[in-house]
Amino acid sequence: MPIYQLGPLSQSAPWTQLYSSPSTPSHTAPVIFPPPRGVLWLTLSWVAWIVPTVVLFNWATPVTRTAIVCIWVPFFLVLVLLLFGFDKNIPCADRIAKLPKKFLRGHQYNYNLGNTVLTLSISALVLPWLYYKFWYPNRTKSVIISDQDTVDSVYFPSLTLFQRADWTSQANLDVSVPGKCFLGWYDESAPDCSDVEPGVTPCQCAGSWDEKVTDFQWHNTSYRALTLTSNSSMMSKVPTTQMIAQAFFNCKSYQNPHDSSKALSDSSMLLSPSLWIAIYDPTLDLASALENGYTRMVLINANGVTAINLGLNRRQAPNTSPAYDYKLSVSTIPAARVNCGATSTGSTAPCHISLFLQFPSFDRQNSRLGVEMKWEEVVAAAGSWFSLFQIAGWIFSGLAFHTG
Repeated sequence: MPIYQLGPLSQSAPWTQLYSSPSTPSHTAPVIFPPPRGVLWLTLSWVAWIVPTVVLFNWATPVTRTAIVCIWVPFFLVLVLLLFGFDKNIPCADRIAKLPKKFLRGHQYNYNLGNTVLTLSISALVLPWLYYKFWYPNRTKSVIISDQDTVDSVYFPSLTLFQRADWTSQANLDVSVPGKCFLGWYDESAPDCSDVEPGVTPCQCAGSWDEKVTDFQWHNTSYRALTLTSNSSMMSKVPTTQMIAQAFFNCKSYQNPHDSSKALSDSSMLLSPSLWIAIYDPTLDLASALENGYTRMVLINANGVTAINLGLNRRQAPNTSPAYDYKLSVSTIPAARVNCGATSTGSTAPCHISLFLQFPSFDRQNSRLGVEMKWEEVVAAAGSWFSLFQIAGWIFSGLAFHTG
């Protein structure tokens, strides 16, 4: 049997080239750009920025506007570190100059991470600008917001009769004869409204009239005022329920020839006696109702029967709580002549003004102060824009066209 002698192994044997030294790696893993660790920190910083930003949207003040812009700056500091420093243990400023080389020295671009960086960067850049230019002005712009509803019941309003002190043709308010007030209809035998359940009619509310005429100043003009103050027992549960109010006066201009001549001289005509009336929310006093525009004086004929339909209009004046500002529809049936006197009886009983008030319906118009954009609307708008930023990041990062 032949014996073969093996010769020395050739240094160039092909099979030896299939192996390399365990201590020497065959290749170096490519460096991913953007670096995953940097994107993680960028995402965390973006969340830390967006949460207080959205919360600050709720307060539309110059301070919050400045704060929203200022807290935006740290995010871009983190972005700079991401691009130029996170692949080293210690960020170096001189690496900024080497940015073009980063893309030319074998760095492997990751489309998903690039999409994340672009989306967050665009949103962090554009959202503060949108807030500063558009959303903040709309958050501070006052507007009137209106809607309609129907209520089940409503309280009758308070009212005040005014006699202008320097107008001789006006009726002279007199409380020597107590005023009268009825809900439902005129019934002298009806119980007091405070003794029955609210809304039960007929009942009397004469106790709501003031016991004396007071002096009142408005726009540098002096008035004598008599007020009927509504209360919680004076409720209407059915539309068109009547409130009848009567107040008494005397007419000096028609009882004394001298006063009659003066009235004629003051007004160039002998007028039927008149009074001013203001009707206002029972939760308000007269002064605040006038000052905030919830009521105004309306001139009516005192010598007759005046019917007033009340439209429900609840609104809010600046820096006040909402209250009723009734829409008045006034009609008057005047008396044929003035035939009364303060001490007369029978057919010439004391002069009186009769007021018939009612709510034709319980449909209510609501108007309140608001802002052009509420906090929820700003957040919703920011969310809509963020969707656009996602599309932009998807396209410009190249992820939309990446097939790998």
